[in-house]
Amino acid sequence: MCPLCNGLRDANVQCGACGQKMEDGGVYTDYEDDYAPYELTAHVRQQNEGRCTHLLFCAACGKQQYLIVQSEWM
Repeated sequence: MCPLCNGLRDANVQCGACGQKMEDGGVYTDYEDDYAPYELTAHVRQQNEGRCTHLLFCAACGKQQYLIVQSEWM
């Protein structure tokens, strides 16, 4: 399971442009496809060797970046 998706960890990433804490916007595929919560989450992670890609954004300056998170087995 992805520790960010499940609220077990915070992304804890500072913006490279302004130094403010970046916010986790969730899994990037949620922005690309029609909204279907949890429909393909497990399948997408299985195809990506257990990695989950999150979109981070900075509320202060608007910068966006991706964060690849390794899923953990619980």
